[in-house]
This record gives sequence, C-alpha cells and structure tokens, in this order.
Amino acid sequence: MRSALEPRHLRLLALLGAASFFEGYDLNIITVALKPLRQTFGLDQAAASLWIAVIYLGALAAVPAARWADRRGRRVLLLASILGYTVATGATAFAPDIGSFAAVQFVARFLLVLQSALAWTVVAEELPAAGRGLGFGWLATLSALGTGWSAILWGAVLHPLGLSWRWLYVAALPVLAVVVLLRRRLPETSRYRNSATGPHASGGWREIFRPPHRRRLALLCTVALLANLTAQATVYVVDFMQTQRHLSASAASLTLVASGALAIPVLLVAGSLSDRLGRKPLVCGSLVVSVAGFACFFYLARGQLALLASLALVYVGIFGSWPTGTGFGTELFPTTLRAFGNAFGAGAKYLGQSISFLVAGVLIAGAGNLSRAVLVLSAGPLVAAGLIARYFPETGGRELEQIAPPGTAGLAHDHAPPG
Repeated sequence: MRSALEPRHLRLLALLGAASFFEGYDLNIITVALKPLRQTFGLDQAAASLWIAVIYLGALAAVPAARWADRRGRRVLLLASILGYTVATGATAFAPDIGSFAAVQFVARFLLVLQSALAWTVVAEELPAAGRGLGFGWLATLSALGTGWSAILWGAVLHPLGLSWRWLYVAALPVLAVVVLLRRRLPETSRYRNSATGPHASGGWREIFRPPHRRRLALLCTVALLANLTAQATVYVVDFMQTQRHLSASAASLTLVASGALAIPVLLVAGSLSDRLGRKPLVCGSLVVSVAGFACFFYLARGQLALLASLALVYVGIFGSWPTGTGFGTELFPTTLRAFGNAFGAGAKYLGQSISFLVAGVLIAGAGNLSRAVLVLSAGPLVAAGLIARYFPETGGRELEQIAPPGTAGLAHDHAPPG
C-alpha cells in the first residue's frame, strides 16, 4: 500500500517506471506492426513465427550477464542495458532484410530483458514487504502503458499517414533522456551494499545450482516457460483481427489499446492485493482467466465489440499474473543471487515465448489454423498454475530475508503463511 512507501521509494518508482514504459513500448512494436513488417520482408505467418522465435532467444544472454550485477552492483549494468537497447532499437529501423532485422532485434531483446530483470530486482530490494507487490504492479503498469502507446502511435498516427513501421523504432530514441536521469539519481540498492561487505558475500556462479536454491530455480524456470507458451497468441492478435476478422489496421490497433486500457487497473490492484492476500491465489486465478480469454477471442468472437471484450479478458488474466508471477523471480533467492536467479526466470519466460512461436509455426504450417495452435499452447499456463499452487512458497507480505535467508536454506519456509 502507498502508506508503506517513503518519498525515496516514490522517486525510485518514478525513475524505474519511466524505463519500464519504454521497455514495454520497444517490446510491443513487433506486435502492432507485424502485418506490414511481414509484407516488407515477404513472410507468411508460419515463417514470421520462426523468425520471431529466434529474436526471443536473445533473452537467454541476459542470464549470464545478470550475474555481473550480483558481483558488481545493479546500478551500472541497469544504465548500460537501457542505453544499449535504445541504440539497438534505433538501428532496427534501418534493417534491409529479415536477417539483419532479426540480428539487431536479438541484441535489443537481450538488453531489454536484462534491464527488466534488474529493474524488478531493484524494486524488490528497496521497497518494504508491505509495498513490494505495489511496486511490481507499478512497473508492470508503466510497461503496459508503453505497450499501449506503441499501438496508439501506429494505429492513430503513423499508419493513417502512410508512414513505414520503421518510424516506430526511431520513436524509441527519446529513452536516452531516461538514461541521463537515472545516471544522476539512481542509487545502488542498500541490500546489495550490505551483502557485498557482509559475511555472505557472493560466491561462485555454481552456487545457484546447489541446495537449497536448485529446487526453487527449477520450479521458477519450469513455471515461467509453461506460463508463456501463449506468447505467440498475444503477438498475433492484431494480425488475426486484420486477416481473419477483417478489421482495418487502425481498428485492430485501437481495439488492442482499448482492451488493454480496460484491464490496466488490474495491474496495480493485483500487486497491492498480493501483498495482503498472497501471490499464489492471484497468479493462479489470473492464468486460468487468460486461457479463457484466448478461447473466446480466437474461437467465439466475431464482431469488433466481441473481440474487444474477449481481448480485455485476456489482458485481465495476463495483467493479474504479471506483477505477481514476475515478482517471484526476485523473491525466491538471497541478495547475492537475486539478479542471477531473476534473470534465469526471465530467460525461461522468453524461452517459453520462443518455443511458443516455434510450435505455432509448425502447427500453422501443418494445419493452416492459428486458432488450433493457440488451443494447444494454452495448456501451458494451466499446468503452470497447478505447479505454483502445489509447490511454490507464499512470498506476499514477507520480507526478503524471511523468504530466502542469506547463506542458509530457505526452503524450510516454503509453506509459511504471509506474515
């Protein structure tokens, strides 16, 4: 809740929220401009899915890079990742073919995921337990607003003016101003400073593969991968509305914006509620809701209003599970392994998204039906919800040192209630 936050916490959230806004914008460009992008490079839906799968694998490079943040601090690497993804995003506008487009976006994806993992780590370490979920919800909200801005910019400005999708990537360059602000005002986290000089200073990278961390790492990565097997469906919603439901580019983009806007309040509400009621019930319920939304959107909805309502249901589920589920990666490990463990979760998330595109590409090529591919991949979030309910510890309302005590086995606390 807001009363648990001090002015320094609010300043931190403002700075990291700005970075998250541009992260959401950059990540969503490929969704809103997918159809014209496919036309530029001469790709059908199946071929585009395979290329996007390659791009998403760039997230895996963030895992070893994040280890540096546990050994040298969060601040410098966070600044470098924001600067790097901005340059890579701008360079994407000049890609002459799909190979160079994928190569530059591979690098951008790596740096975007690294930035996101570090921003969430900083929020987890700096906010008190009573406000940590709210902080997670704030980051997710700003990222979602950035996603919406990319759709508005394309659907209401660039496309009606007949401008190329490449301008979406050029429009990401103002994030450089955020780097200047963060460089001046972003401190190193107090928990990292204390751990770097304390008795449990970080050891080797293999420590995360040893008990008690190994089990948590395996669970986190498995759940993150499964929960994101519907990523292909979310990226193809605009393309689907244009090609299968015959909406115009502007109508499809604005339907995406409106449906997301209806669900935006869920982000902050879910984060705050999870501080009081627990992360597990909210993330599990939200995953189930998202699958129901996908079924309605791809199978039942026909008119624009029905598509809007179904897509809003999808986003209610996604937005409900986003701050609660992503927060687990920062909460399950001690400070000396937190950025590393969180990056593993982020890497598994994008590996799941990459697999989603690979499998969907094969299914579409074989059956020629995007809706059937979505139905098959929707099993992933349902299995993830079951694993979270059965095996994850409850982290809501507990200080990080209670969840994963430094230098000691934290799994004994896995089933402790929020406190």
